[in-house]
Amino acid sequence: MRADLRAFLLFCALFSGAWLSLSLAAMSAEPDTAKLDVAKPGAKPEAPLAYISVAGAPGDGEQALAAALGKRLSAAGVKTAASLAANVYSVEGIVKVTAVKGGRQSVRIDWTIFSPDGNTLGGVSQTRIVRKGSLDRKWGATADAAARAAAWEISKLISP
Repeated sequence: MRADLRAFLLFCALFSGAWLSLSLAAMSAEPDTAKLDVAKPGAKPEAPLAYISVAGAPGDGEQALAAALGKRLSAAGVKTAASLAANVYSVEGIVKVTAVKGGRQSVRIDWTIFSPDGNTLGGVSQTRIVRKGSLDRKWGATADAAARAAAWEISKLISP
């Protein structure tokens, strides 16, 4: 009877992606549930964690950008960590503001994403021209717009 079950499960594993995590080695004569490495039905994998830091932004930009990106990443399935730890990705934002003609400024945000082991996974760069001084105090909707534009690419680099 057990051989029939093994043949059936092997058939299912070959033709159904849902059975790929099942291990035939786990089917001993007396299964020990403590040794089985099969996910519980309906169990979700843990969401990746990311620590977000921002430097160089005028006004409340560092806090506003980090908070806005954290909110957007959370919606994409990436939780925000309060600090760096062994299992936490790092998202580092560097903001550079330079003057351009006509009473305007160029704002460039370079996001670099690091794996928990410190390897660089990639980056996302954004540039916008804004009215000079418009970001010297509150970033508000600008922080949310920047986070919205960057979050999808960042989440793709973090999510498995």
